[in-house]
Amino acid sequence: MEKNVTGFATCLTVSQLNAEIRDLLEEEYPYLQVRGEIADWKIAPSGHVYFSLVDAQSRIRAVIWKTTRMRLPTLPRSGDAVVTTGRISVYAPRGEYQWVVEGLRPDGAGGEREKLLALHAKLTAEGVFEAGRKRPLPFLPRAIGVVTSASGAAIHDITRTLDRRFPAYHLILAHARVQGEGAPEEIVQALQRLAADGQAEVILCGRGGGSAEDLAAFNAEIVVRAIARCPIPVISAVGHEIDVTLADLAADARASTPSAAAEMAMPEMAMLATRLHTLQTRLLAAITARIRTRQERLAALRARLVHPRRRIEQARLRCDELQQRLLLALQSLIARRRQTARHLSARLAGWGHGKPLRLRATRRDHLETRLITQTRQRLKHHQDRLRLLNARLTAISPLHVLTRGYALVQDEHGTIARDATLFPPGTTLRVTLASGTLTVQVTGVKES
Repeated sequence: MEKNVTGFATCLTVSQLNAEIRDLLEEEYPYLQVRGEIADWKIAPSGHVYFSLVDAQSRIRAVIWKTTRMRLPTLPRSGDAVVTTGRISVYAPRGEYQWVVEGLRPDGAGGEREKLLALHAKLTAEGVFEAGRKRPLPFLPRAIGVVTSASGAAIHDITRTLDRRFPAYHLILAHARVQGEGAPEEIVQALQRLAADGQAEVILCGRGGGSAEDLAAFNAEIVVRAIARCPIPVISAVGHEIDVTLADLAADARASTPSAAAEMAMPEMAMLATRLHTLQTRLLAAITARIRTRQERLAALRARLVHPRRRIEQARLRCDELQQRLLLALQSLIARRRQTARHLSARLAGWGHGKPLRLRATRRDHLETRLITQTRQRLKHHQDRLRLLNARLTAISPLHVLTRGYALVQDEHGTIARDATLFPPGTTLRVTLASGTLTVQVTGVKES
């Protein structure tokens, strides 16, 4: 590179500088082998594969072109450790460089992934992820705790969602870094602060989306154990769709994004109002139907109800009818027997006047006397029984009591009056006496 007269290098444009860097890197490193773990693996619609190659301290963007991908026997996954063969490529218009992979082979299971699987097995054996220890979420929490960064996008997504669903909410933010060094400790401290405060009924713990390294804090053992020990139900609100963190497994519920966590924690006010209106309408309809059924039942019973006086009158008419039928039956029987006797007498008269005839005549007279006597006894027995039944019927009749000076008091609906305090002055009553009925009006009430 030439220098000008001032001693400085020739002034370059940005394009020239990027071109110089490209030529330098591509000439200096034509082909290399690089070892690392795969992260953010993504196959584009074009067929190219974009991912990052990472180790404990650094990362580099990498690409496998479609033609190269088609030649690979197997494709790795995020977290796999690989040894790649390729070259450095610089995209001059943006000043970006990336690792173009021409070949790769496995290099073990990957240190970070191996550690994560070992921790998962350990916590599973302790029962940290068991479904039986997960608690139900409160239906309508009075206060919602949030563990996330105060400057991150997650808290804005949560508040925007809550404003839309249920504006009358109370949110308690416990700030904590959610990535980088010290993030796991701050997340644990934030959970402990919310638990000690005791106001929150549910806690949303998480952050927005990011790479596997960005989400590493939610795979930390101290964070997972803090979520499992938290006395308040916790919703994991880490913004990722594909991978699952250990915090997701330990939480009482998992949401794919912070916004989804807010929707899970707080019901929608409009939906609650609609549900309440539906239940109110159903309850009113059920009560109305029950009242209508009871009214119809009451009307049917009222139609079947007969006043006792009417029943007594019907019984008396029935007794009179039976007595009349009994008298007619006895008279008819006597008439038939007399006719039979006269017929037999006429037949006997034609037999002459011998001793047998006299005996038969005597027998006939004796039988006729017995017949008349028994008929009269039978008639007297039935008359006595009829008088007895009539006396018993009269004795149990409430109208019989009226002959001793008592009266039957009823209101306008026919209800018998038993308590004077139920009929204020001005009430019209019907008083039934032994003979006749009076219509009176209450002028005063005196309690006993």
